[in-house]
Amino acid sequence: MPQDKLPPLEVFDAVIVQTPLRGLLMNIDRDLGRRLEQAKRSGDRVAERHVTLLMIMLRFTINSYKAVCFLISTTDYSPKREDNFVLIVPPANRQLLDLLFTLVFMIDDFAARSLDYELSGYRELREEFDKVNGQFGNDPKWQPHLVALQGLLQTTEQYLPITPQLKADPTLIKYWPSPYQLQDKSTKSRSFLKFLENWLYGETSAEAHLHASGLMRVGTFMLSHLAPEEMQAVVEGRIIRQYTYLQFSRTLITVLAIASEIDTFLQLNNREQAANVWGRLTGYVEEAKVVYAQRYQSMVT
Repeated sequence: MPQDKLPPLEVFDAVIVQTPLRGLLMNIDRDLGRRLEQAKRSGDRVAERHVTLLMIMLRFTINSYKAVCFLISTTDYSPKREDNFVLIVPPANRQLLDLLFTLVFMIDDFAARSLDYELSGYRELREEFDKVNGQFGNDPKWQPHLVALQGLLQTTEQYLPITPQLKADPTLIKYWPSPYQLQDKSTKSRSFLKFLENWLYGETSAEAHLHASGLMRVGTFMLSHLAPEEMQAVVEGRIIRQYTYLQFSRTLITVLAIASEIDTFLQLNNREQAANVWGRLTGYVEEAKVVYAQRYQSMVT
């Protein structure tokens, strides 16, 4: 159908959500900073470890969010920015969804599960060091990398309760489960994790990994130049806009969900601000209404 015969696209002014979301993220980050200083002053190493982990998660979320905003911005035009750059957003969204899965599952039994998560990271660091050292241990060019890895391992061994037994045999530590595995674990939030996998994660993962279905979804944009002129105009003037709206709205949903989880778990008292952002987002994004009703409405109101 020619583009001029299609109904006009509704305009989503994302700034309406982005401005208060930016404020919420800033406030939560500042609150985490204060909690971390309190833990350090009191000498509570466990609390320090817990808050540090959540701060890393939040700051990774903020960094990814800023990168996506920059990549698809329409407010600061740059001839180097192409519309098809939005195709890199699903992998970023998948990372954020991975983090959300981990966070939701972890919060159900935070003390035990956060330790399991960090210990699994130690095992993977050890495996990386052993692999690289075995292959390039005598190569001077690889020494800076090996020294950096070794320093990270030593810091982790001081930070976590690594027993001599675990240090001698890190394979005793279990790997952290994937989102597909987490959704089948016996946990309070199991129904939400299953919902999240079915509604957002499966499709996003397919595009991030370029499964056949994922590649088929983006194929339209890669081959639009071969289409008849009218169809090319529809793809480049309309379908790419719809795709951008879908992917960026999922970024907003996931970022807001992660922020809400952290704020509620630590009782940082930003609930009213979070409820305001959810209200704005659900006013424009249908998928946000579904996610909000599943978990966050009861959390922030």
